[in-house]
Amino acid sequence: MTEASAKANPPAKRTGASNGLIIGWVFGAPVVLAWSWFIAAVIITVLFAPWVSNVRPDLGILSWIVAFAYAVFLFVSVFLHELAHAIAGAAVGQKVAAIELNIWGGFTRFEPKIEEDPKRAASTSFIISVVGPVINLALAGLGWLAMGAFEQSSVPWLLLIAVTFANAALGIINLLPGIPLDGGWAIQALIWRGTSSQYLGTVIAAWIGRIIAAGFVFWAVVTPLLRGERPDLITVLWMSAIAFMLWFSASDAVTHAKRARRMETYDLHAVIQPAIAATHDSTIEQTLGFADSLGKGPSVIIVVLNERGLPYAFLDRHAASQVPIGAQRSETIADYARPFGGWIGVPEDITAPHLLESLTHRPKAAYCIVMRGSTLTGVIDLQEFFDELLAD
Repeated sequence: MTEASAKANPPAKRTGASNGLIIGWVFGAPVVLAWSWFIAAVIITVLFAPWVSNVRPDLGILSWIVAFAYAVFLFVSVFLHELAHAIAGAAVGQKVAAIELNIWGGFTRFEPKIEEDPKRAASTSFIISVVGPVINLALAGLGWLAMGAFEQSSVPWLLLIAVTFANAALGIINLLPGIPLDGGWAIQALIWRGTSSQYLGTVIAAWIGRIIAAGFVFWAVVTPLLRGERPDLITVLWMSAIAFMLWFSASDAVTHAKRARRMETYDLHAVIQPAIAATHDSTIEQTLGFADSLGKGPSVIIVVLNERGLPYAFLDRHAASQVPIGAQRSETIADYARPFGGWIGVPEDITAPHLLESLTHRPKAAYCIVMRGSTLTGVIDLQEFFDELLAD
């Protein structure tokens, strides 16, 4: 699976993967084996070992080793699936942020990128989405051909038949046309390209994904009943877990799509607070007098510049105004400066999507310093910006 890069994430949630074991790097991005994968490996081993013992009772305890080997080969198949996404993305100019392998399979995540041409962006998304399942189907085909080289029921044959059918299932299921499956993102891209509405494509593909999720549970429960059999509890629980993941991910995609649509039309001027710059050695009288002369009174934020002329603090206007009038002529604003930590400079005409793209490179920024050419004109409190932008 892939994760679309046009999500409105706060900088604190910078694109990347969750915690786990870094087992390598691809295109400068980490390949993370999430701790949950080890749970998946145990489950796969426990479920596969009885089948191996049934086919080859002579293996004894070795059947568990063969079952674990299958879990590892399945992991390699998922990795190749995600690697295909990464290679396709890199080929069309996307920057890979992380590849993660987890209990549900895995995903490839890309750094946010603002694509001005929506049709080109949609085509890129389609290409990235379909290559993963295609790789799985190709691996299934190779596995089927390789099975003929080994004796039936031999250990290599057992592993090949299991991996072959697993890859065929991965390829077919991932091509189903519902988000979060790759086929869903492919359908989203086609609708996006045809209607120029990424939001519409996401909503339609997400609803198909919800229908598919319900279909998994229906298949596990109703199909046995139609045959006059009792549903298998393990199958029902497993299909329900998959269905929950699909439903939750589809709903999450719709939420992000709403945020992305809001981001495209968001007016940053709603959160730009007027500001002026003052050097650290300016007197309180000079600074407050100039701010008051602008006619905006205390609403103007005063950004204090350090010795190198870079913003580093806000003036505490309340504390500075408490200084006796006579002393204001000599005291500098440096003693009443309140450092504000990380910041990023942006032009006055920047759009919300481009601001978010810029913030991926400065994830710890708390404020944006807005510039008109070389003149400081405003400040954006990024927490306020994200609170408004991401509000449901």
